[in-house]
Amino acid sequence: MNIVEQSISQAMDEPDDRMMFTRVKDIVARHLRRMDPGAIVTKTEFFNHTHVPDMVLEWPGRPRTPRRFIYLRTTSDQRELEDDLHRLPRADRPVLLALGQLPSARQQGDLPPPGSSTALLLDASALGALQPADDAPGIPHLVSRSVLEGGRGTLDKVATEEFLNTVVQGAEAARAGERVPTRDAVDALTARMTTDVADRMSAFLAALWQGGGSTLASFPAPQRGVGHLDETALMYLLESEDIADAAFWNRVVRMISLPILLRIPAAGTGNLQHLMREAIRLWTSRVCMIVPGMADADISPWRWAVKAGQLILQTPRFHVLVAQSRRQLPQGQERDLPRLDEVRNRADRFGIPLTSLRMVVTDRHVGYGGPGDDISHDVQLDGISDALGQAEGVIEADARIPSGETLQCLFGTGIASARGARTQVPLDALLGTTARLLSELSSDEAEKITQLLGAQGPPPDQPWSQPSFDDV
Repeated sequence: MNIVEQSISQAMDEPDDRMMFTRVKDIVARHLRRMDPGAIVTKTEFFNHTHVPDMVLEWPGRPRTPRRFIYLRTTSDQRELEDDLHRLPRADRPVLLALGQLPSARQQGDLPPPGSSTALLLDASALGALQPADDAPGIPHLVSRSVLEGGRGTLDKVATEEFLNTVVQGAEAARAGERVPTRDAVDALTARMTTDVADRMSAFLAALWQGGGSTLASFPAPQRGVGHLDETALMYLLESEDIADAAFWNRVVRMISLPILLRIPAAGTGNLQHLMREAIRLWTSRVCMIVPGMADADISPWRWAVKAGQLILQTPRFHVLVAQSRRQLPQGQERDLPRLDEVRNRADRFGIPLTSLRMVVTDRHVGYGGPGDDISHDVQLDGISDALGQAEGVIEADARIPSGETLQCLFGTGIASARGARTQVPLDALLGTTARLLSELSSDEAEKITQLLGAQGPPPDQPWSQPSFDDV
């Protein structure tokens, strides 16, 4: 008897019915939250009701995951439970949880045919066998969470453990390119999951298959939806056990894109760090913003994180936020403007060509630019600075990045964006130029930025053009 089953059994012995209802619901809800912290569990005022659920399970951070209604049952009689399942609406993906133990394990041949049901029947021992979320992230955790999202059919403890083992072994086999265990895992997912969740998990296995070096054409499953990762399948991958193989992530990063990553509710795992080491040179975006550092106990300094539709490079002193448009960036506070000599020193320090500058003195603006060449060393700027009495503040600068594109850098708001309505530029240049030009970096910070993003580098001889996603 596992701890969940034991706790439910003890709660059922409570002589006061109302107290018993409350204790049982609290135990079940607490375990569901541990299994998937991203799920919201709402308890109703009913218990063991025929048509009204005892709990509602929802995923606000994953809007494409339908809610599930959970019905607690004090009976373990198979006929009664199956009769209840037939009466409940399929659209709610009902979960019938028998608080006792089902009489015997269901054989594979007794499962409903694929696609015929969206309902899940399990008992307390099966619930306890599902992996709690406070264990180390791994495949059992992901599989258990997928059972909450789209499990179907009947699960007791034996069937649950067999299912977990099959998929865990299949995931290990997928990375090694072993066909039979991988196919067994796909078959188990098809039998035990609703179609949408089975497809996501199959896409996850296909990513492991390709990341391990095997071709997608040789993946031992139907090719429906396994050639790419959506945000949920990517989340499965990022939250699995740590994979430090750079070649693996170099293959995986070509299956996804920055917009898909930004649809994940939150991420800051070790696998995200491995992914970004490969993605920083391949992905593109349009705008980023540098803001003062914010304490976050869940994310260590000098790490990548995803939160609220933004990719974040977190450092001890500041954060660099990447988004697809300015509308997705927060409203920042106005910052003190640097003087012209400070901006020129930063540009000279990191080899950043400046093609234009706009400055302010009291209530007057002064602009200086050219036909696109580097103006940061022009002697005329010295004359302007002398004439203005060293009181000028730089409002914005246009900086040419190694790809040949131009970034508009706004010092008052800490925002850098690509010139051109639809222009996308490489992430390493976007973040690197923003951090180096819009902030006064210490030697240690400059070195760390170089380690994460690469050196600024000279501009190319030929104009840069972005390859299509298929060519990356």
